[in-house]
Amino acid sequence: MPCRALVALIVMLLSSQTLSAVVQDTYHGLYLYDAKMAFLKAGELRLELSRQADTYEVVGRFKTSRAMSFYYTFNGVFAAVGKWRPFGGPVTTAYMSRTTENDRDLKIVLNYAQGARVLDGADDQFESVERPGGIDLISALFFSPGCYEGGVVHDGEDAYRLTLNSQRSRTLRGGKKYFTGEVIRCDYAVRDHKNRQRRVIVSMADVRDIHVAVQVRAKIPLLPDAVFRLRMPAIEPQSVRSN
Repeated sequence: MPCRALVALIVMLLSSQTLSAVVQDTYHGLYLYDAKMAFLKAGELRLELSRQADTYEVVGRFKTSRAMSFYYTFNGVFAAVGKWRPFGGPVTTAYMSRTTENDRDLKIVLNYAQGARVLDGADDQFESVERPGGIDLISALFFSPGCYEGGVVHDGEDAYRLTLNSQRSRTLRGGKKYFTGEVIRCDYAVRDHKNRQRRVIVSMADVRDIHVAVQVRAKIPLLPDAVFRLRMPAIEPQSVRSN
């Protein structure tokens, strides 16, 4: 299902109104991240952010690289819509994801005002689950105006406790292909419903007049860090769609 169709479905679930195909956005930007584990390119994350007045939408896609697919594949599309607070950033009101692992194990998650539903397998049916609180992880980590101050976040289905341990200014040297410059380094602890904790370090910077994550580093026990780095320069979505 195309990413734009996912967004349209969310909005229909939320308010029984379809999303206009042409939107005059206050802001519209596309961000491409390379994912790496040690020296292995793991995949690409594509995030598109649109804002108009006090509303916003994020549409994303992750695709495993060919090199990574020899070991493991994870591909997915997701979308979030919500309200944008002038100084507080995004507040998710609806979220959807569609993912597959190892080219099978289809999973679809719908999270909207009336509740949450999950389809866990192509041959199964949607089941209602308890709607998690907070905003979605992507909006919190990638598009907060500064370090996210902490609280509950979710992936559409499960809730996580996000705690900001520290924040400080530093210079990030990403090299020729990636962002180089001054960033705010946000050091988080993320705890899931099974009380497992992970450390996530997010470097935020101003890119094309908006604060966005330029590097995200997830600490994984017994494995190399998973690192997402923003490719530069950021791209206008219109130029990509015209190719």
